[in-house]
Amino acid sequence: MAAAPLAPDLRRFVAAKIHSVPMLEALLLLHGRDGDWTRSELAGRLYLPDARIDTLVRDLCREQLARVEGDTVRYAPADPAIAALVDQLAATYSRHVVAVTEIIHSGLERKARDFADAFVLRRDE
Repeated sequence: MAAAPLAPDLRRFVAAKIHSVPMLEALLLLHGRDGDWTRSELAGRLYLPDARIDTLVRDLCREQLARVEGDTVRYAPADPAIAALVDQLAATYSRHVVAVTEIIHSGLERKARDFADAFVLRRDE
């Protein structure tokens, strides 16, 4: 497989902070609007049920990429370095969709493999 056309720091950010493509899409929607989104607006734009939006919003808040203010959600990176990476991600994603989504999916596959390995019985030698 050819090396992805993403900078190493951006690759690390995506692998560590972005848990799914819908989470990425929600982040980019929040990033692209200078203001708040309601959960129902996000659900409509992402074609997802409200329960899934609640999970995405929780994940974005836990990763310090957004914050909830009353009934709305706002893009709120924890610090300028994270904001710069999200800016870079937003600029890069439209040109390198496959490279970015491969990073996300490879992280999910690795987590699934690690989870499955936890249930493998091993015999002591």
